[in-house]
Amino acid sequence: MISSKSQAAQYHQYPEIKPVLSGTDAGRVSDFLLGDHCFDDQRFTPGEVEQIRWLPVRSMVEDHIHCWYEEDNGEIVSAIIFQENEHRSGGYRLEYIGVHRAYRNRKLAYKLMDAMFKFCRAMQGRYIETFTCDLPEYASARKLFEQNDFKFLCHMPEYYYPGEGKLVYLKML
Repeated sequence: MISSKSQAAQYHQYPEIKPVLSGTDAGRVSDFLLGDHCFDDQRFTPGEVEQIRWLPVRSMVEDHIHCWYEEDNGEIVSAIIFQENEHRSGGYRLEYIGVHRAYRNRKLAYKLMDAMFKFCRAMQGRYIETFTCDLPEYASARKLFEQNDFKFLCHMPEYYYPGEGKLVYLKML
């Protein structure tokens, strides 16, 4: 079992994927995920903005939260945030994954997810849960999850805003 944060961040086989290790990097990841070039739908809920601002910072000091990113020429082009769930019994939750629009169709999201899967398995993870919105703008996220063997579990109508429901997925490890 991997015991320290630095060892855990080094576990995956992709040296270009970096863990957030500084406040500057945490801010850069947050700015990327909230920026115009990441998600197709820019209507974040107040809670999403708060999570995207604080999870990268918390990942530096809380062993159960992980925030990784990839750069090209000093600019962040992809990022993932996931954490062991509140029960700390081997369940993980993929919170956010994003790829810069100009870098899509290069398998960056698949690479981040593969690194997450390997990490979670090494930590004796049992499953990964995730979620997305039911709006058409999230079709690519749904496709990404399904192509990575996440199974659709349920639809929670009106979850984010009126007319925007939540779709929940699960992948057993």
